[in-house]
Amino acid sequence: MAPGKLLACISLVLAGCAATPEETRPLFRDSQLSMQGAQVMVIPGSSTKAEVSAALGSATVVRFDSGYEVWAYREKPPKSETPGAEFVVLFTPAGIVQKTRIRPRYEAPAK
Repeated sequence: MAPGKLLACISLVLAGCAATPEETRPLFRDSQLSMQGAQVMVIPGSSTKAEVSAALGSATVVRFDSGYEVWAYREKPPKSETPGAEFVVLFTPAGIVQKTRIRPRYEAPAK
């Protein structure tokens, strides 16, 4: 094998090892933080987007024309068809937390 091809193959293998599969990525920046712990940290009427992002990490964001935003931190259960639990934060147009909620994981109906 040519040295250039060998180097390319090694690079691809190392890149594959470095990638974090979606299922194993931690829910929050602090991998030990629970959803209940996150809910205690995020204070409605006080916490800002910057504070939540710094404390919890990135989320799935839904922006509305009204200026409100919803940030969802979703658990990714391994090899499951049922959605995992999620921690949801609603921000006002001013960027302040209005409310939070935890939606539990729903179990698939027995077959």
